[in-house]
Amino acid sequence: MEKGEIFDKRQVILVGILILLIIAYFTFDYYFRLPTRPNPYQDKQIGGNVADEKGNDEDKAVFHDFNILILGLDGRDGLNDRTDTIILASLDGDKKLGRLLSIPRDTRVKIKGSWDKVNAAYVYGGVELAQKTIEDFLDVRIDRYVIINFDGLIKMVDAVGGIEVDVPVRMYKPLEGINLKPGLQHLDGEQVLAYARFRGTPGGDIDRAARQQEVLQLLAEKVLKTANPTRLAELIEIAGKEIKTDLSFKEMVALFRLAGPVMENGLVTEVLPGSNKLIDEIWYWEPDLSQLSAVLSFPREEINIASHNIGIMEE
Repeated sequence: MEKGEIFDKRQVILVGILILLIIAYFTFDYYFRLPTRPNPYQDKQIGGNVADEKGNDEDKAVFHDFNILILGLDGRDGLNDRTDTIILASLDGDKKLGRLLSIPRDTRVKIKGSWDKVNAAYVYGGVELAQKTIEDFLDVRIDRYVIINFDGLIKMVDAVGGIEVDVPVRMYKPLEGINLKPGLQHLDGEQVLAYARFRGTPGGDIDRAARQQEVLQLLAEKVLKTANPTRLAELIEIAGKEIKTDLSFKEMVALFRLAGPVMENGLVTEVLPGSNKLIDEIWYWEPDLSQLSAVLSFPREEINIASHNIGIMEE
């Protein structure tokens, strides 16, 4: 296999992952709560998938009822047990439809028989327990996972030369290395990390999750416009280390091809229905189980969300 062929495959995988990042962003675009959690199966990094995958580029995976768990790990201080985002992306390959369900990280669920917040599952048992917890809670099958380390994404920001961010308010916490003034400005990776993690706004963690999703979108847009081969190679190397998935190469190619029609038809975006509830002096997101069935079903007619289509397939 020629080097150029491997490079092309890795580009496809990177773009596929970035499509997932864009999808994650649009979930937030509708709803402010985007907590994330990891998924089981054996962790495979992107680079490993490429090296192990054989077969023709034209081979296609078929998505019928296909569920992907997208999880965003904080990764601060080397601890990858903090999940800032939990999204269940569901695809109907026959109808070319996609649905995104955001699961608040404070959602009250049963973990090994005891009530707890959903984001505790990963802390207790890693990807396997997190996936099982969400599968049992929603009564769905999760087929694949994508785990994103936000620290790794910061390296990608530097690799593309930084991104333009409109900082809404003054962000100043010198002990945490945060010192940003309001307004549109060019930020490097370290500044983006500070921006994404700042907690001093009225919305607290909800605002923080919003900024992380904004960063994902801005980064995805910048990468998709990057034509410099050296930068692309660097991005591919970083992605291979910082983003883990058990999607095969064929599935990534199929996902890439399916993204255009799904975006054209419109993504159905939902947040797990429920309300805040104080139980034993702890605040939870108490899900409304009576609405779960409707949330987890695709509509019979296509829903066109023109204002939220993105031209990722345009020339």
